[in-house]
Amino acid sequence: MSGRRLAWVVAREWKPILIRVALHVPVAAAIGFYFIRFALLSVQVQDGYGAPGYDMGIFDQGVWLLSRFHAPYVTVMGRDLFGDHTSFVLLLAVPFYWIWPEAQTLLVLQAALLAAAAIPIYLLARKRTGSVAVATGLAVAYLLNPALQRDNLEQFHPEAFLVFFLALAIYWALEWRPRLFVAACIGCLLVKEDTALLVVPLALLVAWRRNRRLGLWLAAGAAGYALFATQVVIRLLLGTTSFYSNRIPFGGIKGLLLSPFAHPVKLAKYAISGYKPFYLWQMGAAFGWAFVAAPEVAVVGIFMLAENLLSSFPYMQQIQYHYSLSLVPVFAMGTAFAVSRFVTARQRYTVTTYVVGASLVACYMWGLAPFSRHPVYPHSAPDDPAVISTNQALRAVPANAVVSADYMYVSHLDHRVQCYQWPTPFRATYWDLYTHEGKYLPQAATVQYLVIPTNLFGDDATVFADIADQFQLVSSGGGVNVYRRIAPG
Repeated sequence: MSGRRLAWVVAREWKPILIRVALHVPVAAAIGFYFIRFALLSVQVQDGYGAPGYDMGIFDQGVWLLSRFHAPYVTVMGRDLFGDHTSFVLLLAVPFYWIWPEAQTLLVLQAALLAAAAIPIYLLARKRTGSVAVATGLAVAYLLNPALQRDNLEQFHPEAFLVFFLALAIYWALEWRPRLFVAACIGCLLVKEDTALLVVPLALLVAWRRNRRLGLWLAAGAAGYALFATQVVIRLLLGTTSFYSNRIPFGGIKGLLLSPFAHPVKLAKYAISGYKPFYLWQMGAAFGWAFVAAPEVAVVGIFMLAENLLSSFPYMQQIQYHYSLSLVPVFAMGTAFAVSRFVTARQRYTVTTYVVGASLVACYMWGLAPFSRHPVYPHSAPDDPAVISTNQALRAVPANAVVSADYMYVSHLDHRVQCYQWPTPFRATYWDLYTHEGKYLPQAATVQYLVIPTNLFGDDATVFADIADQFQLVSSGGGVNVYRRIAPG
């Protein structure tokens, strides 16, 4: 066979394959761009001292302790990592710390998980609509979501795993891969104790549409696990299950459930107070509310949305905080499902165009894309002279020393068994169960180094004045002072 003939045969055989591969290049490029942009941005924020001890230092210290086979008692907050929340999924992050033991590891992993969740969204839309263009548009709408982008840069949170597992769980529920579906639901439950609020309605959807027995058993199992996580695991590790109960209005769960009957007017006023109406509109507007056209998938998020809306904690009603993260894949999958329910290809293209348009507007208004109104998360550049000076000053702290550091520096110093967030333990702040607030803790006698701002104000200045004679300045730069203990407390 001549060379020309061989080339023609090869081209004929490979051309269909290359065409099929080329069809997926746009969505792959979008996913890759999202990952690279937000991995780099989040690492730059960390390198520029823009990630505070709460919550970056908590998860960084906790995973580092686990990777070094220590008990995960996080001194940054004074609680066991799995007692604060039953985030056993963080065990999956431990092997990465054997390779790259830095806080940045969690941030890169988070960007990868959030980007990867676009894949099941894309696959669902493609299988349900038969259109690569529609599927690409809906995956891009997910990646443009401002809550996704802003939460990606809100330090690190285990909810990144939830986004990925939840997208897989919904995909395998609709395409009916029961074993994979159950495995993904287990992954969701291991993220946090309240993820049953998502797994239970998803399991009930499966019971309705696919397999009644499996769906009902899974719903019961998810609810049972949530009770076990709160009433057994958290109680054993913290001695209480009500640490966050102050976020439930009307005096707790019982009072909230009775409020429609006991205080209907008060409940109605509460439901439209604060950020709640705008937050609800924002969450749906990013997808043009298209998921309401066929809401059976989007309704999976109803309990989690209700938890956010009814909470007395205002951060849960603002898209820049991680509490909104788990709703993004639900609404994205719900939108893909709703688009697939339109009868004609023309209708599906029209609705997809509308959804992409809505996502572009939302991303421009509130997102962190290059074309957004405010495309850069506030942070200092890693090569800023002040940052370089701070890095040099922090090198004075020995690797195994007990440290109390200001919140800006905690996640750069927490790879040690004892690292406290200043002014703890000299004055307990956001410590343990908040029962010691304002008190001098016994752990203060063990602190060997202080890493605090050059200029202290208010109570922080008072606390330091009381202990200044016990410490000696050993390094300074970039607005931070490093002190070494020279006298016992």
